[in-house]
Amino acid sequence: MLLRLLTIMWIAGLACGQESLARVENDLLTLSYKLEQYLDTSKQPCQDFYGYVCSHSANLSQTGRQRLQSMIKEADVAQLMDMELQLVNFFKSCESGRGIEALKGSQLFRLSGGWPALELIKANASQRPNQTQSWLTVLGNFHEVGAPYFFESEVIMQSNKRLVVIRPDLTRRNTLRKFEQRVGEVLQSFGIEQSRAHVAALEVLSLERSRRDIVKADHIDDQVEFSYGNFKRSAFGNTSLARLDWDGYFRKLLGGKTLQPSDTIVVKQLPRLVDYFVLLQNTSMVRLLNWIWTDYLMDIADADCHHLAETYAGDIYSQMAPRVTADRVELARMYSVLGKAYADQLAGSVWIDEISQQSSRQFLGSVTRLTINGDELLDASYHGVLLGRRSLYRNLEKLRKFQRPRQQPSQSVQLVRHYSMAFASISALLGQSNLTTPLNYLLLGEYFSRSLVAAGSSSGTPGAWRSSDSERRFAVFQECAAGQANANDLLLSLLAQRLALSGYRQWLATRTTFQERIDALLAAGRTKMSLQRLFFVANLLVDCRSELGVLQQDRKRQVTHATLRNSREFGEAFQCRLGDSLHPQHQRCNPL
Repeated sequence: MLLRLLTIMWIAGLACGQESLARVENDLLTLSYKLEQYLDTSKQPCQDFYGYVCSHSANLSQTGRQRLQSMIKEADVAQLMDMELQLVNFFKSCESGRGIEALKGSQLFRLSGGWPALELIKANASQRPNQTQSWLTVLGNFHEVGAPYFFESEVIMQSNKRLVVIRPDLTRRNTLRKFEQRVGEVLQSFGIEQSRAHVAALEVLSLERSRRDIVKADHIDDQVEFSYGNFKRSAFGNTSLARLDWDGYFRKLLGGKTLQPSDTIVVKQLPRLVDYFVLLQNTSMVRLLNWIWTDYLMDIADADCHHLAETYAGDIYSQMAPRVTADRVELARMYSVLGKAYADQLAGSVWIDEISQQSSRQFLGSVTRLTINGDELLDASYHGVLLGRRSLYRNLEKLRKFQRPRQQPSQSVQLVRHYSMAFASISALLGQSNLTTPLNYLLLGEYFSRSLVAAGSSSGTPGAWRSSDSERRFAVFQECAAGQANANDLLLSLLAQRLALSGYRQWLATRTTFQERIDALLAAGRTKMSLQRLFFVANLLVDCRSELGVLQQDRKRQVTHATLRNSREFGEAFQCRLGDSLHPQHQRCNPL
């Protein structure tokens, strides 16, 4: 299937004719000009290449998010799938539908009884709709849309019966001081009058302190099993609780269905859960609603639209980003070339095991198919989710409710999501769509190759893509790489660079005269570029991440420099000399 798709894509590319060299020339010169504002020319490439490329690009990914968001909203409607149109609606609602009126129009707001901090104090408090509900009913409304406060309930089928696992929530996203600051920011962002905001903040902080005391308390990590009938009748030891409507709670989670008395309930850390129930039982509804709405809105009021789209509609976003950023046929041609290089150079080598080869083929097939045609199955699954352009909060409710019962995305899907992050940086760098060859190789070649090679790996098992037969060879490589960087990271980076360079050189090999002309033009610029130098600069620039912490930045720098120190092509491109930090002082660690 993949071979057939790639063949069709290749023929389509040829049908369009060879690239217009005039357009490619313009693209390359534009890229070189854009680089001038990002490169730190106070640093020498052969001494600190990471600093040379990444020091001034801290805001590149953030700027890219904004530009990519604009490109998505301006995309040709005729070229989009239904779910992609919904993502367009999501972005537009995020811009125009974040105010109080949009919030009040959301279903969750109405069902929960509102946010008391927004309300004027009524003479007769009993007339408030939120006074007539139980705390379990309120939690049920939030749990239904994927916001599991105080405890979470997971429902699975086991031997034709439902098994429900209830776990107390142990979340602490912020320190108490940071939480207090964010409470004030949320209340202020919604324009809540100062005296009411002060009272609401005190209520929120009081409940949060009590909740954190329960989180911090030591409890045995036990579990207790009930039938659902006994669970509803249980008093949880000596604790006295009002009768709780568990039938109504589970009807919300199961889409109107009810649990049977014989279904099984497993409660994790029952003493902690009882502590939560007692706290909620003794908390006023106004206090609970002020806390839950303030906490719920923290991650929405503080997040930009791009981040919200990645979080709640990441599967749509990850397939749409390359489709609106690049020339689809040209991009898929690069995938094909690098996929063939992987098969020729690595798949038969000692480094890659059979399972990893299968994972790499699946990743290659997925990213090619999504780029060319989009995902019809995903499009069909979103068919019942209708996102409008007016209320961001209602859209988030629909997305969270839709995502809650879905299983975790597969590793290949997660990898495609991660890979798509690069397109935001490209949007910031170029500010244009229809990314052409050889810009694909310059900006994406190494990033894509690394994803392709590591498709059989996971964060928990670094180097899992390696074959067990490679241990002896890896021990030699590890000894050679000692003191430079983590050997698994270095090996992956070197193999990815080898693949990307092979594809790039293949493109250049048939355009010798063109290469000489472009090199002469690039050399006349302020940064003294060449097509070979552009490869190393652009591939790293796309992967500069301002959001990484200090330790992650240091590790990234270490792996980058170790890779370049073992790259003959880098030394030749930048004419590194003996004594330079990135000039090899000993035999290179060549994995091939």
